[in-house]
Amino acid sequence: MRILVTGASGLIGTQLCKHLLSKGHSLHILTTRSPWQVENEKTQIFKWDPQNNDIDDRALVGVEAVINLAGAKINQRWTTKSKAAILKSRTESTRLLFDIIQKTQHKVHVINASAIGIYRSNFNKQYTETDKVFSDAFDGVVVRQWEEEAKQFEKLSCHTTILRIGLVLSNAGGVFIPLSTPSRWGFGAWFGNGQQWQSWIHIDDLVGVIVHCLKYQLIGYVNATAPNPVRQKDLIRTIAKVAGAPQFLPGLPKVVLSFFLGEMHKLVFDSIHAKPQKLLDSRYQYKFSDIKSCVTDLIQKKK
Repeated sequence: MRILVTGASGLIGTQLCKHLLSKGHSLHILTTRSPWQVENEKTQIFKWDPQNNDIDDRALVGVEAVINLAGAKINQRWTTKSKAAILKSRTESTRLLFDIIQKTQHKVHVINASAIGIYRSNFNKQYTETDKVFSDAFDGVVVRQWEEEAKQFEKLSCHTTILRIGLVLSNAGGVFIPLSTPSRWGFGAWFGNGQQWQSWIHIDDLVGVIVHCLKYQLIGYVNATAPNPVRQKDLIRTIAKVAGAPQFLPGLPKVVLSFFLGEMHKLVFDSIHAKPQKLLDSRYQYKFSDIKSCVTDLIQKKK
């Protein structure tokens, strides 16, 4: 299968592209930088510029699926400027893909990234894909607008999958390194009372979920999370235990993190229990379904 990937140099995209190539797929990659020649004959690089509504039409030639992972990182201080970049990098890129697919009348399976941040923080509720209790906070608004753009692909009779991705755990980037490093030295601490739900997923399973959605034509909203979310306090304790380190520090007060992180501090205090009902119903086989096996794998690979 020939697959078009955006955000290929990011945490998810890097691992996904490596896996797809290992399975014999060929890739078209869109980049905002100048295209470069790659040694792998199964990979072609094309340029696009979502801000200026510019894209190389050849990127869609022969493509059967589009995986859109483009977007500025959200774990940065939320200034007025960064907020605009976070929103526009998602909505403008998705809209440009819609325009080119509409123009070429190309029928493809579109898998568009999203996030569980669309759900309202709640310490007691369990969300599935059918729930519509959405967050009014900045990240929730971003995700809702992003999904509205992605839903447009359905108008083109394209199979459309919107992946609501949870907390991605990986040694290559994301939150696991800053969470696990102090824990390994006995200085791990949760945020607040640590009772907030963390709906996580191992990077290998996230790649597996994307492939699963392609293979079995899963459409609509899909919670891309492991089936067993964990309280943040238990996540930190598990990291320390697997690393063989003590865990004695109390939780970090919200007022402290609010001072250092600004509005973005809500990302570490929000509680979202997102159940991957569609993946369970379609019998996706998780490599890491519980937090202990996930943390053990990542820490062992890091040694």
